[in-house]
Amino acid sequence: MGRRGLARLQSGGAALGLLTGLNVLNYVDRYVGAAVLPLILSGLALSDAEGGLLQSAFILTYSLICPLAGWLGDRRPRLPLAAIGVVLWSGATVASGLASTYALLLCARALTGVGEGGYAVVTPSLISDYYPPERRSRALAIFFAAIPAGSALGYVLGGAVGSASGWRAAFFIAGLPGALLGLALLGLREPTRGACDWINAPPPTRLALGESLRALRARPSYVVNTAAQVLYVFAMGGLATWMPTYFVRERGIPLASATSTFGLLLVVAGFGGTLVGGQLGDRLSERGRGAQFSVSGWSLVGSIAFTIPAVLSPRPEIFWPSMFVTLFLLFVNIGPLNAAMANVLPPDLRGRGFALTTMAVHLLGDAVSPWIIGAVSDRVGLTIPVLANGILLAAAGVVLLVGRATLERDMEAVGP
Repeated sequence: MGRRGLARLQSGGAALGLLTGLNVLNYVDRYVGAAVLPLILSGLALSDAEGGLLQSAFILTYSLICPLAGWLGDRRPRLPLAAIGVVLWSGATVASGLASTYALLLCARALTGVGEGGYAVVTPSLISDYYPPERRSRALAIFFAAIPAGSALGYVLGGAVGSASGWRAAFFIAGLPGALLGLALLGLREPTRGACDWINAPPPTRLALGESLRALRARPSYVVNTAAQVLYVFAMGGLATWMPTYFVRERGIPLASATSTFGLLLVVAGFGGTLVGGQLGDRLSERGRGAQFSVSGWSLVGSIAFTIPAVLSPRPEIFWPSMFVTLFLLFVNIGPLNAAMANVLPPDLRGRGFALTTMAVHLLGDAVSPWIIGAVSDRVGLTIPVLANGILLAAAGVVLLVGRATLERDMEAVGP
């Protein structure tokens, strides 16, 4: 490796560290609301459907901002866009704690989604331009390891602070760090688009909407990847919103204990699963071009064997270990699926590609699932909708295994 390549990796390491740290705060702010949801429901006298709508409103605006963020990310420097997103979502999180009515809280959570959507779309493209294809799965796995780490911290923080000082204080403490750290992104160097890609990458893709959609549709693995992620995010978003409430109601566990235990399992299993998935995706892709779909698909299909006892068993010595294994398997797919998408898209189409996928998976996924679970729970309780979402995760794995050949063909067209 030459000096230029070494310098690029060192610069990429600094950027990856800061982007990952901010992504942790991203998920803290997203899931602190789920941790204190029982307190919000009682404090504002809300139904389960109204409580689920808080997360759905967040995801709806998150989804709708993605196309604009992706379009801007393919045309303009991405680091300033990311910085704006961080400051916006952090301020909106603080505003959530100030909301005096349900309507104001709903608006604040919706505004949080605008900031987080802008950040989430441009960052995978940034990281892809810091690292070559053979290193992307691991780099993206590190970045997306912030999902379990930040989610767990949001649960633990929300449960502890909410139980001690109320749900408003939890939003204040969660929102302030991002408001202070977001501007640090402006000190990073914007990477050159496509600098780390293979030499025979396809020619630039014009920015017209129709041509962009045709270019994405011409890569069948992109469509399969997006379809599987819709199912995955639908289920995961619903479960992430309601699991703390499920443990409080169905298991009779105190809020602080439920959120701290679930948060601990989530951070260990999720972090480990994400990193293991990234390593497997890179190593096995050297043996087969469709390995990233195989790793993700089998992990999701296998999760159902542990999801059922995690939800249905009344015994802690069974449901907690089963929950741990389930979470580990569910997070294995994150690095490989994002790397598979980045590797089949040309550099100047990645922003739009990730934006369209992000919009689709959230608009069709967790924008509706928290409200649906809440509405069903108002009628039959939480057990049935929680179990149904666990089964849906295995269905996402089947989609990936059936579509493995599409990734093989797309990789053959792109790679050396």
